[in-house]
Amino acid sequence: MTLPVTLPGSPRKSRSNRCERTRWAIAASVFLVPCFLLQATQGQTLLFSDNLSTGAGWQYSHFGGTAKPGTTDISSADFGFDYSQLGIPEAPHSLPGDLGTAGLRLAANTPGLWAGDQIAAVYQDPSFSGQYTLQVDVWLNWAASPTGAGTTEHAGVLVGFNLADAQNSFAPGQNGAGVLFDSDGDANCGTGICDYMLVKDGAELDLASGQYGESSFGAGNQHGYDDGDSNANLNLQTLFPSFNIAAVTGGQNASGTQPAGSLGFQWVTVTLEVDADAAGSGINGHSGTVQVTLASQQSGNSFVLGTIDNSVDDNPFDGVNTEERPAHLEGGIGLMITDLYASGPSNPYHAFALFDNVRVYDGLVGPPPSSPAQAPESGTFVLLLLSMVFCGCFSPRRMGIQSMARRFTWLVLATTACCISCSPAWAVLNLTGNFDHGSLLSWSGDVNNINLVGRDNFFGGGQWRWMYFEASDVQGHQPVFKIDQLFAGGNSALNTHKMVYSYDNENWAFFDNNQRAGTEYTFSNNTPFTADKVYVAFAQPYSYGRSAAHAAQILATPWAEPTSSGDANGVIGQTPIAVDDLGRLNPKRDIVAYRITNPATDSATPKHKVVITTGLHAGEVLGTHTFEGLVNWLTSDDSRAARLRDDAEFFAYPLLNAAGRFAGYNRSTVENPDEDPNRIWHPTLWDEHQDIRAAGEAMLADVQSTPGTVVDAFIDFHSTIPASAGDDFGFIEISEGDANAPFWQHLLALQPNVQQVESTGTSWTSANFADLLLNADVDITFETEFGNNRPLSYYHTLGKNFGIAFYKAWVQVPNPVAADFDEDGDVDQADLAAWQHGFGTASAAEHHQGDADGDMDVDGADFLTWQTQYTGSISPLAASAPIPEPSGAVLLGIAISAILSARH
Repeated sequence: MTLPVTLPGSPRKSRSNRCERTRWAIAASVFLVPCFLLQATQGQTLLFSDNLSTGAGWQYSHFGGTAKPGTTDISSADFGFDYSQLGIPEAPHSLPGDLGTAGLRLAANTPGLWAGDQIAAVYQDPSFSGQYTLQVDVWLNWAASPTGAGTTEHAGVLVGFNLADAQNSFAPGQNGAGVLFDSDGDANCGTGICDYMLVKDGAELDLASGQYGESSFGAGNQHGYDDGDSNANLNLQTLFPSFNIAAVTGGQNASGTQPAGSLGFQWVTVTLEVDADAAGSGINGHSGTVQVTLASQQSGNSFVLGTIDNSVDDNPFDGVNTEERPAHLEGGIGLMITDLYASGPSNPYHAFALFDNVRVYDGLVGPPPSSPAQAPESGTFVLLLLSMVFCGCFSPRRMGIQSMARRFTWLVLATTACCISCSPAWAVLNLTGNFDHGSLLSWSGDVNNINLVGRDNFFGGGQWRWMYFEASDVQGHQPVFKIDQLFAGGNSALNTHKMVYSYDNENWAFFDNNQRAGTEYTFSNNTPFTADKVYVAFAQPYSYGRSAAHAAQILATPWAEPTSSGDANGVIGQTPIAVDDLGRLNPKRDIVAYRITNPATDSATPKHKVVITTGLHAGEVLGTHTFEGLVNWLTSDDSRAARLRDDAEFFAYPLLNAAGRFAGYNRSTVENPDEDPNRIWHPTLWDEHQDIRAAGEAMLADVQSTPGTVVDAFIDFHSTIPASAGDDFGFIEISEGDANAPFWQHLLALQPNVQQVESTGTSWTSANFADLLLNADVDITFETEFGNNRPLSYYHTLGKNFGIAFYKAWVQVPNPVAADFDEDGDVDQADLAAWQHGFGTASAAEHHQGDADGDMDVDGADFLTWQTQYTGSISPLAASAPIPEPSGAVLLGIAISAILSARH
């Protein structure tokens, strides 16, 4: 017999030892795979997962019709179907441990029935409740061949599915809520095209429901509705471009081109974010919403089809969708294929829907990337290899039990290190603008490069302007954001512009890098984001909610009250219910107004009358921040504001376009998206503009409700892209002498950067309305510029300076004496109160705060000046009292301050 030869220093290589090392390597994998699975769901509790390799726990039901004579129905549900035999690639979100290309194949209407056919696989679990997210990979196939005709079959993913719940007689296989989508773009459902459909309790929702995220697709098959070929929508064609079918299948002898805008022959990840307790946006008491997102692996793009809303009632008089009713959203999920009309594909075996990688997460986790990393990053690979090498390099037989135990301990430690150090290779990047004032049409890409598509809801031609969204799972990353430079108002407006970001939606910073190059505008930071969630916007946002909260805060002060046309909360009207450009139902929003003054000084004598407005163009937020700065100062304890309130009244309208602001529009109202709301300010023009009419009629009534027939000043605060003026500026009637108004001249002195531009417009803008119908002496459209990249403090100070300009024009006398702290021409108790209020200010004190001697503090020496210059009939202190030495002035001031404080 021949003995094996062992070289010096070499371990003996036997088959048994190799097997030992292999087993240890497998053991390492057993420990490491949970680490990867943990990363795949970082921060998310996985309630349920199934790769559909078996039908365990699933129920199958066939809701089909009657087979044609002489045929056999072969509709089926095949779990563990190996789709690689048809040349179909592995589903995008398969995780280590999956059986590769095994999934669920559903086929309906094969070879063809007289009527519609529906197949469903259902999994029921009571833990699917409250807030949860369902994600499924879906592939929809059709018989693509020279003799094949297309298909009318749809794949479906639904939540709240219950096999025993056949409430809808037309489509019992579609109970619950979710989505159906076609594969080849030619599905003609009766008189309506229905390539993409939201489903609620068996009814395919039409666009009139207002629950779609795109206005040009999502049609249902309801009578009387026809929206044309939905896959011809340009947005869809951009998101899902066409491709050669044979190139992605390989094993079907398929031919032809998959139409752009359709979802056949590609893996589509369906995400349903369920909030069973959400109040919704409709008018009834039913709760529950489901946001539906579709993401294509082929293109890497995704879009939100819409949000199913149980609180939205069907309109029984519109002739469409009369079967819509609230749907159950909890307890079960359904995967289905449906063919609502009899059909016969040329090759029945190639007409089916595939499902793989079902995942249910606790909470609203958002859609995953369309093509996430299938392997850990480099650091993880190193640890994985080290662990396997460690396990494979030493023979347990030679080391003994103790050595094996030590090696096992090291294996566990290495695995733990892996799980701690692994970077989030499967982090679920998500962007959404689906919130108050948010605005984003769609996005694609990964956490390093994010491509944005802005909304064009006024200017046409795909031009965007206002943008505001939330990005999650970005901590530790430096994404480069890209968007087409097709900017509303001229591409060059982006040359000097900077986008902003915030971690708390309150404190905003500018991106480090902002540039326009080629056909794109890009922006990014030099350092990674330091939080998981970040808000990104075109400029510092000002939401509808912030406006409502600020109005309530102002109305709670002693210096503000509802106007005569408002209710106790200041509400002067509401916006109409309307569907926005993303297909979302926008319910009524309150339009608010208030009057700022000192009511104790109201009398038959007219006060100076000012009307201030903002928010007419929905995305012009910097003007609203300036408005806020003015209002905050008017209601402050600044002695100048107090004196101004005695002599003037301000009628304030803080958000003229409330619905547009909430919906994230850039300019127009939701009710009339194609019209500029600053061109219809006349009773003969605003009949079809409920929100503008409510504000205009309120202004006409409010200014007449107090003494005086003249409005001294009207200011409408807007924002603009960089324009010829080069800085913030006011459209003002220079030729008519308005620019000579004292308050305007004082503002220009306080803000030397502010420019003025001749206002020569003849259309019915808010300013012309004020000039001709409110009888305004001076009317100004004031424009704050986006391109100057200033912090919010600048706009708040600008607003404050408007108030000070009114004070200087109407209250302050020229060259007041040193102790005339309220600058009204005399020295009296009001000036003592101003000194008392400012007493103790150690630096940067101003005259109105009690600084009589100009040394920028307020102390006893300033009180002595007041005592000397006092002109009242009775001095509060003995006028003959000796004037203290300067060293004792401070002590005297403190004593007097204490006495006065005790009296108050």
